[in-house]
Amino acid sequence: MSIVDSIFFMLAFGLAFSLVGLGIFLSNKVFKLIDLTCESSFALGGCVYGAMVLAGVNPLFAIITATFLGYIAGIITASFINYIKLDAVIASLLTIGGLQSLLTKLVEFKKIDPVSVFGNLSPISNFILVLIIVCPVIYLFYKLMISEYGLSMRVYGDGEIITESMGVNGIRILSFGLGLENLLFALAGALVAQMTGEFSVNMGSGCIIFGISAIIFGSKIFNNVNIKTAIIGTFIGAVCYQAALKLLISKELIGLGEEYTNIIMAMTLVLLVALKRSNYVYETREN
Repeated sequence: MSIVDSIFFMLAFGLAFSLVGLGIFLSNKVFKLIDLTCESSFALGGCVYGAMVLAGVNPLFAIITATFLGYIAGIITASFINYIKLDAVIASLLTIGGLQSLLTKLVEFKKIDPVSVFGNLSPISNFILVLIIVCPVIYLFYKLMISEYGLSMRVYGDGEIITESMGVNGIRILSFGLGLENLLFALAGALVAQMTGEFSVNMGSGCIIFGISAIIFGSKIFNNVNIKTAIIGTFIGAVCYQAALKLLISKELIGLGEEYTNIIMAMTLVLLVALKRSNYVYETREN
Protein backbone atom coordinates (compact mmCIF):
# COMPACT_ATOMS: atom_id res chain seq x y z
CA MET A 1 0.00 0.00 0.00
CA SER A 2 1.41 3.40 -1.02
CA ILE A 3 1.65 6.44 1.25
CA VAL A 4 -1.34 8.05 -0.47
CA ASP A 5 -3.41 4.89 -0.05
CA SER A 6 -2.37 4.71 3.61
CA ILE A 7 -3.52 8.29 4.18
CA PHE A 8 -6.93 7.64 2.64
CA PHE A 9 -7.17 4.42 4.63
CA MET A 10 -6.49 6.37 7.84
CA LEU A 11 -9.08 9.00 6.98
CA ALA A 12 -11.69 6.35 6.18
CA PHE A 13 -11.00 4.67 9.52
CA GLY A 14 -11.27 8.02 11.25
CA LEU A 15 -14.66 8.70 9.67
CA ALA A 16 -15.95 5.24 10.62
CA PHE A 17 -14.74 5.63 14.20
CA SER A 18 -16.33 9.08 14.48
CA LEU A 19 -19.57 7.10 14.86
CA VAL A 20 -18.00 5.43 17.90
CA GLY A 21 -17.27 8.86 19.37
CA LEU A 22 -20.87 9.98 18.81
CA GLY A 23 -22.18 6.76 20.37
CA ILE A 24 -20.14 7.30 23.52
CA PHE A 25 -21.20 10.96 23.52
CA LEU A 26 -24.82 9.83 23.55
CA SER A 27 -24.47 7.39 26.45
CA ASN A 28 -21.85 9.26 28.47
CA LYS A 29 -22.79 12.91 27.97
CA VAL A 30 -26.50 12.79 27.18
CA PHE A 31 -27.75 9.85 29.27
CA LYS A 32 -24.87 9.97 31.76
CA LEU A 33 -24.49 6.20 32.06
CA ILE A 34 -21.99 3.50 31.10
CA ASP A 35 -23.19 1.07 28.44
CA LEU A 36 -20.72 -1.75 27.81
CA THR A 37 -22.95 -3.30 25.15
CA CYS A 38 -21.47 -0.99 22.53
CA GLU A 39 -18.20 -2.91 22.18
CA SER A 40 -20.11 -6.10 21.40
CA SER A 41 -22.40 -4.15 19.08
CA PHE A 42 -19.33 -3.00 17.14
CA ALA A 43 -18.23 -6.64 16.77
CA LEU A 44 -21.83 -7.63 15.98
CA GLY A 45 -21.95 -5.14 13.11
CA GLY A 46 -18.66 -6.35 11.68
CA CYS A 47 -19.42 -10.06 12.07
CA VAL A 48 -22.97 -9.86 10.70
CA TYR A 49 -21.74 -7.84 7.74
CA GLY A 50 -18.89 -10.24 7.02
CA ALA A 51 -21.00 -13.36 7.38
CA MET A 52 -23.74 -12.00 5.13
CA VAL A 53 -21.31 -10.91 2.41
CA LEU A 54 -19.67 -14.33 2.45
CA ALA A 55 -23.14 -15.85 2.12
CA GLY A 56 -23.63 -13.88 -1.08
CA VAL A 57 -25.87 -11.12 0.30
CA ASN A 58 -25.66 -7.65 -1.24
CA PRO A 59 -23.10 -5.63 0.81
CA LEU A 60 -25.39 -2.61 1.15
CA PHE A 61 -28.19 -4.78 2.53
CA ALA A 62 -25.63 -6.44 4.84
CA ILE A 63 -24.68 -3.03 6.27
CA ILE A 64 -28.34 -2.14 6.85
CA THR A 65 -29.03 -5.48 8.54
CA ALA A 66 -25.94 -5.24 10.76
CA THR A 67 -26.91 -1.71 11.77
CA PHE A 68 -30.47 -2.75 12.62
CA LEU A 69 -29.24 -5.65 14.80
CA GLY A 70 -27.05 -3.19 16.69
CA TYR A 71 -30.18 -1.17 17.44
CA ILE A 72 -31.90 -4.32 18.74
CA ALA A 73 -28.92 -5.01 21.04
CA GLY A 74 -29.33 -1.55 22.56
CA ILE A 75 -33.07 -2.11 23.01
CA ILE A 76 -32.35 -5.33 24.92
CA THR A 77 -30.00 -3.56 27.33
CA ALA A 78 -32.51 -0.73 27.80
CA SER A 79 -35.24 -3.30 28.56
CA PHE A 80 -33.13 -4.79 31.37
CA ILE A 81 -32.71 -1.30 32.81
CA ASN A 82 -36.32 -0.19 32.36
CA TYR A 83 -38.26 -3.29 33.35
CA ILE A 84 -35.96 -5.30 35.64
CA LYS A 85 -34.39 -2.15 37.12
CA LEU A 86 -30.83 -3.38 36.69
CA ASP A 87 -27.80 -1.12 36.80
CA ALA A 88 -26.64 -0.09 33.31
CA VAL A 89 -23.33 -1.95 33.65
CA ILE A 90 -24.97 -5.20 34.79
CA ALA A 91 -27.68 -4.91 32.12
CA SER A 92 -25.09 -4.43 29.38
CA LEU A 93 -23.04 -7.37 30.66
CA LEU A 94 -26.10 -9.61 30.35
CA THR A 95 -26.60 -8.49 26.75
CA ILE A 96 -22.93 -9.05 25.99
CA GLY A 97 -23.17 -12.58 27.37
CA GLY A 98 -26.04 -13.33 25.05
CA LEU A 99 -24.23 -11.86 22.04
CA GLN A 100 -21.08 -13.91 22.54
CA SER A 101 -22.69 -17.13 21.29
CA LEU A 102 -23.92 -15.41 18.14
CA LEU A 103 -20.56 -13.76 17.49
CA THR A 104 -18.67 -17.02 18.01
CA LYS A 105 -20.89 -18.68 15.40
CA LEU A 106 -20.49 -15.83 12.92
CA VAL A 107 -16.68 -15.72 13.08
CA GLU A 108 -16.54 -19.26 11.75
CA PHE A 109 -16.81 -17.56 8.35
CA LYS A 110 -13.31 -16.18 9.08
CA LYS A 111 -12.03 -13.89 6.32
CA ILE A 112 -14.06 -12.16 3.64
CA ASP A 113 -13.14 -12.75 0.02
CA PRO A 114 -12.02 -9.24 -1.08
CA VAL A 115 -13.59 -9.55 -4.55
CA SER A 116 -17.03 -10.04 -3.00
CA VAL A 117 -16.98 -6.72 -1.13
CA PHE A 118 -18.15 -3.83 -3.29
CA GLY A 119 -15.94 -5.07 -6.14
CA ASN A 120 -12.70 -5.00 -4.12
CA LEU A 121 -12.63 -1.25 -3.50
CA SER A 122 -9.39 0.72 -3.30
CA PRO A 123 -8.57 2.78 -0.19
CA ILE A 124 -9.71 5.95 -1.99
CA SER A 125 -13.01 4.33 -3.01
CA ASN A 126 -13.50 3.05 0.53
CA PHE A 127 -12.92 6.57 1.82
CA ILE A 128 -15.58 7.95 -0.54
CA LEU A 129 -18.00 5.18 0.44
CA VAL A 130 -17.55 5.82 4.17
CA LEU A 131 -17.81 9.57 3.61
CA ILE A 132 -21.13 9.16 1.77
CA ILE A 133 -22.53 7.01 4.59
CA VAL A 134 -21.13 8.77 7.65
CA CYS A 135 -21.76 12.43 6.80
CA PRO A 136 -25.58 12.10 6.47
CA VAL A 137 -25.66 10.02 9.67
CA ILE A 138 -23.80 12.73 11.59
CA TYR A 139 -26.07 15.43 10.17
CA LEU A 140 -29.20 13.48 11.18
CA PHE A 141 -27.68 12.90 14.64
CA TYR A 142 -27.18 16.65 15.03
CA LYS A 143 -30.72 17.42 13.87
CA LEU A 144 -32.03 14.90 16.39
CA MET A 145 -30.05 16.39 19.26
CA ILE A 146 -31.36 19.92 18.64
CA SER A 147 -34.94 18.72 18.21
CA GLU A 148 -37.58 18.54 20.95
CA TYR A 149 -37.01 14.80 21.20
CA GLY A 150 -33.27 15.38 21.63
CA LEU A 151 -34.04 17.82 24.43
CA SER A 152 -36.14 15.11 26.09
CA MET A 153 -33.16 12.77 25.89
CA ARG A 154 -30.97 15.33 27.63
CA VAL A 155 -33.67 15.90 30.25
CA TYR A 156 -33.66 12.16 30.96
CA GLY A 157 -29.92 12.35 31.57
CA ASP A 158 -30.46 15.01 34.22
CA GLY A 159 -32.46 12.62 36.40
CA GLU A 160 -35.72 10.68 36.69
CA ILE A 161 -37.37 13.26 38.94
CA ILE A 162 -36.94 16.01 36.33
CA THR A 163 -38.04 13.59 33.61
CA GLU A 164 -41.27 12.70 35.40
CA SER A 165 -42.05 16.32 36.28
CA MET A 166 -41.82 17.28 32.60
CA GLY A 167 -44.01 14.39 31.48
CA VAL A 168 -41.26 12.67 29.48
CA ASN A 169 -41.66 8.93 28.81
CA GLY A 170 -38.38 7.69 30.28
CA ILE A 171 -38.77 4.09 29.11
CA ARG A 172 -39.26 5.10 25.50
CA ILE A 173 -36.48 7.70 25.62
CA LEU A 174 -33.88 5.33 27.07
CA SER A 175 -34.83 2.49 24.71
CA PHE A 176 -34.44 4.71 21.67
CA GLY A 177 -31.25 6.32 22.97
CA LEU A 178 -29.39 3.09 23.75
CA GLY A 179 -30.71 1.61 20.53
CA LEU A 180 -29.30 4.56 18.60
CA GLU A 181 -25.97 4.35 20.41
CA ASN A 182 -25.52 0.68 19.55
CA LEU A 183 -26.78 1.31 16.02
CA LEU A 184 -23.91 3.76 15.53
CA PHE A 185 -21.42 1.21 16.88
CA ALA A 186 -22.78 -1.59 14.68
CA LEU A 187 -22.60 0.65 11.60
CA ALA A 188 -19.00 1.54 12.46
CA GLY A 189 -18.17 -2.16 12.86
CA ALA A 190 -19.74 -3.00 9.50
CA LEU A 191 -17.77 -0.23 7.77
CA VAL A 192 -14.51 -1.40 9.37
CA ALA A 193 -15.20 -4.96 8.20
CA GLN A 194 -15.85 -3.57 4.72
CA MET A 195 -12.52 -1.72 4.69
CA THR A 196 -10.34 -4.46 6.16
CA GLY A 197 -12.09 -7.55 4.82
CA GLU A 198 -11.81 -9.13 8.28
CA PHE A 199 -13.98 -9.52 11.36
CA SER A 200 -13.64 -11.13 14.79
CA VAL A 201 -15.35 -11.44 18.17
CA ASN A 202 -12.90 -8.97 19.71
CA MET A 203 -12.88 -6.34 16.97
CA GLY A 204 -14.76 -3.93 19.25
CA SER A 205 -12.18 -4.16 22.03
CA GLY A 206 -11.11 -0.70 23.22
CA CYS A 207 -13.98 1.18 21.55
CA ILE A 208 -15.18 2.71 24.82
CA ILE A 209 -11.70 4.00 25.64
CA PHE A 210 -11.45 5.38 22.12
CA GLY A 211 -14.83 7.12 22.37
CA ILE A 212 -14.05 8.77 25.71
CA SER A 213 -10.65 9.89 24.41
CA ALA A 214 -12.27 11.33 21.27
CA ILE A 215 -14.74 13.34 23.37
CA ILE A 216 -12.00 14.77 25.58
CA PHE A 217 -9.73 15.39 22.59
CA GLY A 218 -12.56 17.17 20.79
CA SER A 219 -13.28 19.33 23.82
CA LYS A 220 -9.68 20.50 23.67
CA ILE A 221 -10.21 21.64 20.08
CA PHE A 222 -13.66 23.19 20.60
CA ASN A 223 -15.16 24.72 23.69
CA ASN A 224 -18.33 22.69 24.21
CA VAL A 225 -20.53 25.72 24.80
CA ASN A 226 -23.55 24.11 23.13
CA ILE A 227 -24.72 20.82 21.63
CA LYS A 228 -23.53 21.81 18.14
CA THR A 229 -19.91 22.45 19.13
CA ALA A 230 -19.97 19.35 21.35
CA ILE A 231 -20.99 17.14 18.41
CA ILE A 232 -18.55 18.79 16.00
CA GLY A 233 -15.78 18.51 18.59
CA THR A 234 -16.50 14.82 19.13
CA PHE A 235 -16.52 14.18 15.37
CA ILE A 236 -13.27 16.08 14.70
CA GLY A 237 -11.66 14.59 17.80
CA ALA A 238 -12.54 11.05 16.72
CA VAL A 239 -11.23 11.54 13.16
CA CYS A 240 -7.98 13.15 14.33
CA TYR A 241 -7.44 10.65 17.13
CA GLN A 242 -8.05 7.61 14.92
CA ALA A 243 -5.85 9.04 12.15
CA ALA A 244 -3.04 9.61 14.65
CA LEU A 245 -3.50 6.11 16.05
CA LYS A 246 -3.32 4.54 12.58
CA LEU A 247 -0.26 6.65 11.85
CA LEU A 248 1.50 5.16 14.86
CA ILE A 249 0.65 1.52 14.18
CA SER A 250 0.79 1.53 10.35
CA LYS A 251 3.70 -0.52 9.01
CA GLU A 252 3.93 1.73 5.97
CA LEU A 253 4.41 4.83 8.16
CA ILE A 254 5.73 4.82 11.75
CA GLY A 255 4.94 1.15 12.25
CA LEU A 256 4.71 0.38 15.98
CA GLY A 257 2.35 -2.51 15.20
CA GLU A 258 -1.31 -3.21 15.87
CA GLU A 259 -0.51 -5.15 19.04
CA TYR A 260 0.19 -1.79 20.73
CA THR A 261 -3.20 -0.27 19.84
CA ASN A 262 -4.94 -0.76 23.20
CA ILE A 263 -1.99 0.34 25.31
CA ILE A 264 -1.58 3.48 23.18
CA MET A 265 -5.28 4.29 23.63
CA ALA A 266 -5.09 3.65 27.38
CA MET A 267 -2.01 5.85 27.82
CA THR A 268 -3.59 8.60 25.70
CA LEU A 269 -6.78 8.53 27.78
CA VAL A 270 -4.81 8.77 31.03
CA LEU A 271 -2.83 11.70 29.63
CA LEU A 272 -5.95 13.52 28.41
CA VAL A 273 -7.76 13.03 31.73
CA ALA A 274 -4.68 14.22 33.63
CA LEU A 275 -4.43 17.34 31.45
CA LYS A 276 -8.14 18.01 31.85
CA ARG A 277 -7.88 17.62 35.60
CA SER A 278 -4.81 19.87 35.85
CA ASN A 279 -6.54 22.58 33.78
CA TYR A 280 -9.61 22.37 36.02
CA VAL A 281 -7.50 22.76 39.18
CA TYR A 282 -5.64 25.70 37.64
CA GLU A 283 -8.85 27.46 36.58
CA THR A 284 -10.37 26.87 40.03
CA ARG A 285 -7.37 28.45 41.74
CA GLU A 286 -7.44 31.39 39.33
CA ASN A 287 -11.09 32.06 40.15
